[in-house]
Amino acid sequence: MASCNKKSNTYCSVYGCSTFYSSASDISFHSLPKENSNKVKWMNKNGTSQVIDRRQAWILKLRMDTVGLKKTQIKICSKHFIKEDFILPDFKISRARLTREAVPSQNLPNSSIKTKSPLKRKSPKKRFLSPNTDELDVAKTCDSDLAISPPCLHSESNLTENCHSIDNNSAEDDVISQEIASQILTVTSADAQVQVTSGDIVVPFVSLIDTPKKLNTMTGIPTFEILNHIIYLFLKENPDTRCHRLSVKERLILVFIKLKQDLSFAVLAILFKAVSGETCRALYNSFIPLLANILRPFIYWPSKTKIISNIPRCFQNFKETRVILDCTEISVQSPKCLSCRIKLYSNYKGTFTFKFLVGISPGGLITYISKPYGGRASDKIIFEQSGLVNKMSKFDAVMVDKGFLIDTICDSQSIKVIRPPFLRNKNKFTKEESLLTKNIAKARVHIERVNQRLKTFKVLQNKFPWAHAHLMDDIITIIGGICNLCVPIFAEDKFNDV
Repeated sequence: MASCNKKSNTYCSVYGCSTFYSSASDISFHSLPKENSNKVKWMNKNGTSQVIDRRQAWILKLRMDTVGLKKTQIKICSKHFIKEDFILPDFKISRARLTREAVPSQNLPNSSIKTKSPLKRKSPKKRFLSPNTDELDVAKTCDSDLAISPPCLHSESNLTENCHSIDNNSAEDDVISQEIASQILTVTSADAQVQVTSGDIVVPFVSLIDTPKKLNTMTGIPTFEILNHIIYLFLKENPDTRCHRLSVKERLILVFIKLKQDLSFAVLAILFKAVSGETCRALYNSFIPLLANILRPFIYWPSKTKIISNIPRCFQNFKETRVILDCTEISVQSPKCLSCRIKLYSNYKGTFTFKFLVGISPGGLITYISKPYGGRASDKIIFEQSGLVNKMSKFDAVMVDKGFLIDTICDSQSIKVIRPPFLRNKNKFTKEESLLTKNIAKARVHIERVNQRLKTFKVLQNKFPWAHAHLMDDIITIIGGICNLCVPIFAEDKFNDV
């Protein structure tokens, strides 16, 4: 129930209750059910369980008289219900809703209005022929395809025959038997309706994600500890000041499911139920920049000492390597702007793409992700504008593939370029060049594994929507931060023993 400010002259209609809308109240008000809206179970004075109209049950519980029922607006406050009577009782929502079986049970009035039994007590003959409670329970457990009736009474004709067998000579008994048959069929059909429409049982979707494997599959986050820490950092930077239908945890999981599985907002609205597709879209657009600010510190440039102390065996011949670079491309929808189309078209991919420069340390940690470029941009131009040269020291080395023609830029800063040799006009490589190519490929393959890990998030696999192009930089930052928090690329046995 929400704690939002409300102003109204609405009062509770229950006798003896003085609850009314106030400026600091978490009380909700509910209208009297309509007639024949649905049926509920009722225990009468005789201890017999029956099925009556829900409106009638409310009237009997609240001891409302005919004068009170003539009011134009009858409102019942939430003080007369228990927590289980509400849909999503554990979440703060702006308008609390009752389940279809909710009946007032708390703070009931003690007025002098006499409660009436929903059904008059039957005559001895009728009670003799009525099915007992156990038989009705058995009937309600049957499938809706089957006739819901007591085992000994299979049809209306059988009921009539059984009633006639009591006293075939009495015309009065004939009329009574017909009444009994109609009453039993009414009760059993009402029970069938209750069985089919058993109420809106709402289970939060996040409660189904109860293992780390399910969490990783749906969101890409490896453990619940990391999820809880992200929630803590998010609330620390962006405290909740408004009422929301979904908790912070649910909203964050919704955004990460969108990134990991790339589900449509309409599907997310079905999964999370309490919000619409447009609300999911608004959450996604607002949460992406906030999450990027939280996860950006997890992509950092390590010191040279840390790199040397944590270098795998495949880099033993390239210990001076500071960063391994590669560009990756993400397919994007064709924009309407002709200038944007020219910038985004990639001759290599043959389609419109976003292009990123990704750098990792020799230990497999993502240390740099550039801003998005159009697919037309060359690797050399992206490297020049990245400013990575200024982050490195003299005699450091950068490992790249053959597309990075950056020798001139690096030589001016005394930085070594480790790259497979070109064949050029030669027929074949020398032995030394072949071994160098093999060793570089063995070390450089791990950046391809990092790019593959980034694209396990299906938002980067599928064609990226042009409407979300302004979020691309933040999205790749979030995914890169999550990848750094996952299991390392290198296993422990790939490092030298200390």
